[in-house]
Amino acid sequence: MKTTKLNALSMFACAAALSVSSLAFAQADYPNRTITLVVPFPPGGITDIAGREVAKNLTKYLNQPVVVENKVGAGGNIGTQYVARSKPDGYTLGLLTVSAMSIAPHVTKNLGFNPSKDFTPLTNVITTDGAIVANVAAPYNTVQELIAYAKANPSKVNYASVGNGSIPHLTAEMFSQRAGIKMTHVPYKGAGPAMQDLLANQIPISFETSLATALNNVASGRLKILALTGPQRSPAVPNVPTVAESGYPNFSAQGWFGLFGPANLPPNVVAALNKATTDALRDPEVIAKFEKLGVRPDPQTPSAFTKYLAAESTKWGNVAKSIKLEPN
Repeated sequence: MKTTKLNALSMFACAAALSVSSLAFAQADYPNRTITLVVPFPPGGITDIAGREVAKNLTKYLNQPVVVENKVGAGGNIGTQYVARSKPDGYTLGLLTVSAMSIAPHVTKNLGFNPSKDFTPLTNVITTDGAIVANVAAPYNTVQELIAYAKANPSKVNYASVGNGSIPHLTAEMFSQRAGIKMTHVPYKGAGPAMQDLLANQIPISFETSLATALNNVASGRLKILALTGPQRSPAVPNVPTVAESGYPNFSAQGWFGLFGPANLPPNVVAALNKATTDALRDPEVIAKFEKLGVRPDPQTPSAFTKYLAAESTKWGNVAKSIKLEPN
């Protein structure tokens, strides 16, 4: 009887050892099959365009196919939650946004994921050059002129955003607080309807997360950019100043898309993915392609990206709290 128990224990130990050995071998051999990159927004938008560019370059640098899968819904939260619940083996990744990772936790109840616990940050991918965009009929052309007009006409300047609690909404409120003005928020159900009303002069200004949706209309003379909301000027519109340059030092509000895996990715998988992504993002052709879209590559180490995420969460959480934006 003892011999039988010993044999059973030995077999169990051997099986466990083989399992650990196999897992270690699989991790050491990473990647050895197709990787799925989840983009939590529909095809055609800037997040999807960036995701497909990342997938193409990771395929090149990792020597394995990387395919984009669009998992849409709930403002990006459905795809984000899918990544959080995926197996932590490096074969399901996500291109996730500031909206889901740094803002949603402060404005959404029952989110379904915890940005600080349920993910492995790999690197930021790009930052977007946000902007204050106005219809050409608006009676101001600079930040200073907008602020002077708003002070002379309290609450009479309407601004568009893509929704309550969105990054454009919070950017506008942060700007209003810094400038000491009062504007009226007009939330839209998406960027398309907001842009249509802006072009039709139904609303004078919009706070944009990315220049990508505005550049063509600026080039055709239908819109004008008052200032960029990010920390630096954009190569796409080098003559447009930032809000910080316009008299509000350290003002910075911009979108970003980062590469994440589920929590507890093995260290060698993290290292492989970070190296492949940062190498791709430093490629001059990739840099040029992104800059034409009004976005810029922003490769970081995992530790630097983790610190950046903490700072972003604190910043947007403070803005949401300051305007008493209750989670819904």
